This record gives sequence, structure tokens and C-alpha cells, in this order.
Amino acid sequence: MIIQFNKNDVTFFDEDQAYFEKRLSGLTKFLGKEAGDEDSVKIIIQLGKDKHQAGKRFHAKAHMTCPHRGSFHAESNAENIKKLADKLKDTLEIQVKKFHEKKTG
Repeated sequence: MIIQFNKNDVTFFDEDQAYFEKRLSGLTKFLGKEAGDEDSVKIIIQLGKDKHQAGKRFHAKAHMTCPHRGSFHAESNAENIKKLADKLKDTLEIQVKKFHEKKTG
């Protein structure tokens, strides 16, 4: 799995990146054979801060692609980076499971 981060105006530490990667790497197990090889699944994550919200909430968009025309999208807001990663993972996981069930029938 290849994960690319577009950080914009967000201070994003190595530990934040490691947390995102750990949470999102588990998604490939739900794809089964649709995951392809190690570098077939790609996720692009755009991070930003919403300065108009109280608490300076973070927001993110994630776009995940995999072989066999799998394309998944998630957007979320959270008060910290770790909760943001968890929300994105949960949203993508639901979509990935539906895609896998549809493919395996």
C-alpha cells in the first residue's frame, strides 16, 4: 500500500504519519485478492485545518484506489489527527467491505 499525504497548513509529525499508516494498512485485508500486490493499493490524503470552527478542527479527504476498478472516497472532521485517522479508516472500511462482497458475490 502506498500512502501519500498532502499536508497543506497542518503540522504533521512522524508519529501522526505512523498512526495513519498503521490504521489504514489494515484495509487491504478486507479487499482479499482485489488488493493485488503490495503497491497496487494507493491512498492520497489531503489534510487541512478549518480555522472557522471552534477548536481549530482538522479535516481530511482520502481517495483510495485498487485494481479491478476499486475507488473509494472519505471525508471527515475531528478535533485531533488521531481521531481523524480513525474516522477515515472507518468510512473507507465500510466501502471496501461492500466492494469485496460485490466482487465475490
